[in-house]
Amino acid sequence: MKFKTIVKKIINERNKYQSLMFNHILQESLFRGSLNENADNNKREDVLDKIRKGDWEKPQNPESFKNSMELSTRKEMLTQYSVGELKQMELYKLDGYNIGFALKKRDDGSKEIVAVHNNEPDVKSVGADLVKAAVSLGGCYLDHFDGHLSDFYSKLGFVEYDRDLFDPQYDEDGSFRAKYGESDVIYRKHKNCK
Repeated sequence: MKFKTIVKKIINERNKYQSLMFNHILQESLFRGSLNENADNNKREDVLDKIRKGDWEKPQNPESFKNSMELSTRKEMLTQYSVGELKQMELYKLDGYNIGFALKKRDDGSKEIVAVHNNEPDVKSVGADLVKAAVSLGGCYLDHFDGHLSDFYSKLGFVEYDRDLFDPQYDEDGSFRAKYGESDVIYRKHKNCK
């Protein structure tokens, strides 16, 4: 009789211990997740603060900008500029982050917003602030592939003024079409630019 009682007690204690351990692990994973979320939110807030304050990398560094831009998982959506070409532009890369854009001088003296990128995987939803900063620094024109960016740029005040239809000769192996479909190139001008 005593033996059965002792075995029962051991089993009950083991079950309590397993239950406590399970709850501990569950709470730890939930807590760790919220810590990461808070860290991501803090990082995003830091990025937004830097954009608003104009905390750009100084001096402008074409190599650093190019390296930041090349981290993109959608490189085919960006025009690939050489370091020499980037030296001719105004570069705005956030200090400490792989986020930025460039302003390229057009023949008529106006500025085109190019190489807009956010290559920080844990910093989301900063694109609108980034483009608004580019506009505030004189950016009037931009182009992009048709798709989800069409509504995005339209809501930011960019009006379509021209379009190039998809041309398969620039996608000989079909890799772009396989990934993005047959997207036209849309040219836009900000509504507040003359």
